[in-house]
Amino acid sequence: MVKDIISLEGRVFRRQYLLYVVELINDDHRYYYIGQTGDRNYVTARPPFRRLTGHLEDIGQSTQNQLYRYIAADLLLIPDARERASFSENIKQRVEDFLVNSTVRMHIYPLETFRPDASHAEHVEVVRKVEEFERHVIKRFGARGLRLANRSTTPPRDERMPYPDIFREIEQDFDLMISP
Repeated sequence: MVKDIISLEGRVFRRQYLLYVVELINDDHRYYYIGQTGDRNYVTARPPFRRLTGHLEDIGQSTQNQLYRYIAADLLLIPDARERASFSENIKQRVEDFLVNSTVRMHIYPLETFRPDASHAEHVEVVRKVEEFERHVIKRFGARGLRLANRSTTPPRDERMPYPDIFREIEQDFDLMISP
């Protein structure tokens, strides 16, 4: 039996406002989920590691396991996988088999430092900016015809790009440049 080692750098446990791109590679196919951290209701922003584990939860009632549900419902085409009921053992096994034959990468783009002492209003202001940035990134991935696991994609509300330097980095990392 081959021994595996998972090594995580400490910074993936730090709460921060960030945009992330989960890249799911299976055979020659690539799927992407674009997300961000920062909660509108509570003054918090999840660390990247916790966000990734949430995406891969096999708890049916979870609202954070978008990637797991996407694999089950959209890639494996399991009819009842879209339901919020518990996942059956059959669904869990099929998703596990898919993941065992896949690679999951999480590209993390820190945007702003999380301050636990921020007021709710200050926090929400940052969250709105991060959400707007997320909409711009999703739009660009869609414009390039990349397969997105995101269920809903709200268009950007503002033409101005928050975090333009980070957007250029994402464009380069995923070959998202659009020719004039």
